[in-house]
Amino acid sequence: MTKVKYLLLILILLTGCQMSQTANKKVIRINQTELQVEIVETPQEIAQGLSGRKNLCENCGLLFEFADYQVRHFWMKEMQFPLDIIWVKDEVIAGIAENVPIFDLNGQISRVQSSEQVNKVLEVNAGWAENHSIKTGDKVGGLD
Repeated sequence: MTKVKYLLLILILLTGCQMSQTANKKVIRINQTELQVEIVETPQEIAQGLSGRKNLCENCGLLFEFADYQVRHFWMKEMQFPLDIIWVKDEVIAGIAENVPIFDLNGQISRVQSSEQVNKVLEVNAGWAENHSIKTGDKVGGLD
């Protein structure tokens, strides 16, 4: 294979990968803060979440979108850093689990649940909600 064909093949593969990586991302807004989120929908993506990642950029998050409304249960299995977990019902913040540690006081993997039925869950770096004055009742724009 010539160098030009080889480079073209690499370019096509990289472009395809880039497109698939960005296909499940969007920008949302809470109050005056924009947040770049990755969308999680499949059972495999939901099970993986942020597990195993070393970090998350400052204004980035992972948005779990569900087809139904349920009390959601999350745990910190294989997490490398603490989180704020924001429970969202439609376009309104229904609650926030702030500064969720990887392990609880008993040394067990931390577990949290929403206080009501929600259809979306947003994971961000611990302290993000407080640093941006995010509170229950705030509206989340850009979800559609």
